[in-house]
Amino acid sequence: MKERLLTLALALGAFVAFYTVMAPKPSVPQQVPTRPTSIEAGPNGWLGLVRWLQAERVPVLSLRERFTKLGDVPGLESHTGNLLVSAAPHLYPMRDSELLPLRRWVQRGNTLLVVAGLSDTPDWSMEPQSDPAFLARLQSLTRMSFSPHGADAEEPESEEGSEEKKDESVAANRSIIPQGKLEEPLRFQMQPSGDHPLLEGVSQVSAQSEYPTAKWEGWPIDTTGLELARETESGAPVLWLLSEGRGQVIVSGYGSIFSNKLLGEDDNARLLANIVRWSLQGDGKVIIDDAHQGLVAFYDPDAFFGDSRLHATLWWLLGLWLVFVLGSQRLRPTRSNWQPVDITAFVRATGGFMARVMRPATVGQQMIANFFNDVRKRLGLPIDGAPVWDWLSAQPVVSKQDVERLQSLHEKLLQGRRVDLPKLHNLLLRLRAALN
Repeated sequence: MKERLLTLALALGAFVAFYTVMAPKPSVPQQVPTRPTSIEAGPNGWLGLVRWLQAERVPVLSLRERFTKLGDVPGLESHTGNLLVSAAPHLYPMRDSELLPLRRWVQRGNTLLVVAGLSDTPDWSMEPQSDPAFLARLQSLTRMSFSPHGADAEEPESEEGSEEKKDESVAANRSIIPQGKLEEPLRFQMQPSGDHPLLEGVSQVSAQSEYPTAKWEGWPIDTTGLELARETESGAPVLWLLSEGRGQVIVSGYGSIFSNKLLGEDDNARLLANIVRWSLQGDGKVIIDDAHQGLVAFYDPDAFFGDSRLHATLWWLLGLWLVFVLGSQRLRPTRSNWQPVDITAFVRATGGFMARVMRPATVGQQMIANFFNDVRKRLGLPIDGAPVWDWLSAQPVVSKQDVERLQSLHEKLLQGRRVDLPKLHNLLLRLRAALN
């Protein structure tokens, strides 16, 4: 019992030492804002959007791969007439290798809706893990150039000018990073700039910002575009429509308008319904970009190590290890290289050796010589192994037949003939016993 208790204490000590050295230390618990994904029921999620569309029998798919897999989305039979909805900034930043496949997919006759936290700053967009190069990637994604509203900026006329404008916009964006979350969120509204099918029945759309934010203006680069709506208070444009081959790109400067907390306010749902009706054709579907917001089907180390199933498996393995350690398992004793030889085994080995190297006739002669040497020693005669047949025959305690048998065997041995050594051994034993 003491041995098992000692083993348990040492096993627990080993586990504690391993956990202290190798296991990541838990950070201080913090309230993490919900993100715009198709399964998120929190304030910033899009589960309300998805359920509403499904209730209206609009097919909805969750994209959990990067844009390079757009052509292989399971359940997407039609390659045209689809609507892809993506919220920015991304938790998993978009790669350069995704731009060309996405652009080709849109040009075939699909619609890309980018809901960007540009003129509003939702709490999910300010997480440390969010894309630090958000504005630069947004400009690459939408092929638009952005600058702060009210700055002296003109629509770029050349590619070189657009690159300079992009650099200025990025620098401006870095200079106005919000410093702290507001006690009360800011509310913004946008109104249509004119008549358009996307704005049918839409008079006002609401947005909300949990952090201080700046207002932005945007211009298309190497494509044609149309400004659809402006912010009511500042007059800054916040909704654009851009052509892209046979498809189009819709860009919203508000990232919160279709979230669970705002979808039912003002005409937010009406705007979404117009976009869906105007974009879908034939067997087209609404595709939610969940992958860039952290809901992925590919390998994600953070999601893997944060999975509760992994932790449960490790605890089970630890429990099984402790059961094995504390079970009826005894350590094997150390074997010594020294093994003493048994006397019987020694005699047997010696006899076997002698039997292999000596002729049976020689052995038999030596056995008889040893017997007569004992007799001659008793009689005080020289010990030379010579037989004393007369003395042996005259002894009344010795059987005459045994003496004659011994003489016969002795003659055979002198002639080099084989005899039965065990029988000779037994005969000599019997004669010794009679003489003693």
